[in-house]
Amino acid sequence: MIRPLSKRRTVPAVLGILLSLGMVLAGLAPAQAANYLRIGGSGSSWAGNALQDWIARVGAQGVTVDYENKGSSTGRKEFADQMKQFAVSEIPYTGDTADPRDNSMPGFAYGMLPVVAGGTAFMYNLKAGSSRMTSLKLSQPAIAKVFTGQVTRWNDPIITADNPGVALPDATINVVVRSDGSGATAQFTLWLLRQYPADYAKLCAVTGCDPQHATSFYPTQGLKNFVAQNGSQGVTTYSANNQFTINYDEYSYAQGIGFPVAQVKNAAGFYTLPTEHAVAVALTQASINQDKGSANYLSQDLSKVYGYKDPRTYPMSAYSYMIVPTQATNALNPAQGATLGFFANYALCEGQRPMGQLGYSPLPMNLVLAGMEQIRKIPGVDQDTIRKMDQTRDSVSGGSAPACNNPTFKPGDSPSANQLVRSAPFDKACDAACQVPWRGADAAVNQGPAGATAAAGAEVPAGTAEVTDLADAGAAAVDPASEAAACDPDSGTCTAVAAGAASGVAGQLTPVTTTLASSRGWGQPQNLLLIIGGLVGLLVLVPPLTAGALARRARSKRGTKA
Repeated sequence: MIRPLSKRRTVPAVLGILLSLGMVLAGLAPAQAANYLRIGGSGSSWAGNALQDWIARVGAQGVTVDYENKGSSTGRKEFADQMKQFAVSEIPYTGDTADPRDNSMPGFAYGMLPVVAGGTAFMYNLKAGSSRMTSLKLSQPAIAKVFTGQVTRWNDPIITADNPGVALPDATINVVVRSDGSGATAQFTLWLLRQYPADYAKLCAVTGCDPQHATSFYPTQGLKNFVAQNGSQGVTTYSANNQFTINYDEYSYAQGIGFPVAQVKNAAGFYTLPTEHAVAVALTQASINQDKGSANYLSQDLSKVYGYKDPRTYPMSAYSYMIVPTQATNALNPAQGATLGFFANYALCEGQRPMGQLGYSPLPMNLVLAGMEQIRKIPGVDQDTIRKMDQTRDSVSGGSAPACNNPTFKPGDSPSANQLVRSAPFDKACDAACQVPWRGADAAVNQGPAGATAAAGAEVPAGTAEVTDLADAGAAAVDPASEAAACDPDSGTCTAVAAGAASGVAGQLTPVTTTLASSRGWGQPQNLLLIIGGLVGLLVLVPPLTAGALARRARSKRGTKA
């Protein structure tokens, strides 16, 4: 007589299979980060979209980092007051590039490390006739006079000279500036002070600012056509919703909502946009503080950047910095230091890969390596992070592919040789003779297609959508493996276009289509859950079905014997 398989024997068997498969599949799932404590920082909104991208990506690994885009001044103050574990700022606490109005200084040891490069762009909302203008060109003297209140009409001769044949409107220029203390403002007013001191002095004569120093708080007193808004999102939203406006902020914000930015005339006479290549070229001229004993070690001086005559350069380029403790503080214990070290190293390594698509420019490898030396000083940085940094250093010095998959670096090259500089395109008006002085040893390198164009301003129908919230438009993570940013060479407007997707119309409020890699469609974690769910279903259904089948078989055999 054949007895049906009992549930007591079937259930353990199926559970054993389920457990075995689960262990195998768990080995296929992506590796997760160690158990890191939650940390938080605040500061620059100029670099905010980069920070939010990194936070989303490490969040997919189970690491929680909070960041508030409060402006560099607030970030530096909260860090100094031991309210946050780190800050992000474009300027240091001290020195001739600092803001003398800042009165908060850390009472503990700290260090600075560059985390991203970018260009301060001039987003505008302007119609030429009945169409939205998307290829505005501005000389640096024109920018200086607009942002010091001396040029107040869009059809002023200093602007029309840069835009021949374009019917610029006889309308007031609504200048939108930051109301909060920001590194973007500090760097922009420092540019005014150093490049156009007479114009800056006129601004200060009206507003009461100090003509001898840059400021993190843009002076607007007595300037009727100036509007101050809080944060990068504030100035971008206001400009997008109001005609005849222009603002200054990191390129990422305008790119994130599909708005054009001005082509700025560089010292070589070419109009360029703040692309990752143009920024990389410009920052080859940044003077980096090399005094390891200074609190401002690795900080930047951009004096030589402004007037650099490489035809490819974007003159308003800069680095943004993370400020970290190098000793335990009331805000940071060693366990939190381990998280901070992990996050900072991620930002310097894999975090650099999507920066070009987000509207920034990746760091060159020499600054990545210097930044890692600063990370080593964070109290509590763990051995796993140290091992990763050692691997990066050793692979770069040994000529092998580095652990950091940095787009600026080619294995075997010097860490100071930036691949974005070598491949930076020249303007199509820059012929072979124009290019020779700037190619140097890279004369045989494919310089890519032409960059900015000298054509007259193109026009497209005006958009009608209203921007109400930029929290997702500019800060979402980009998956570089599946999407590529499609950017108009005249306007700088970009959309991240997936394969086969239709492109939007330049000038419309089309947010960048961005999706975090870890949440895109089905992956191994989802497959694992699906398989386990199926096995659980089998666990429920198979025992009774098997028992019933065996029972019927037994009855059938008994009937045959009868």
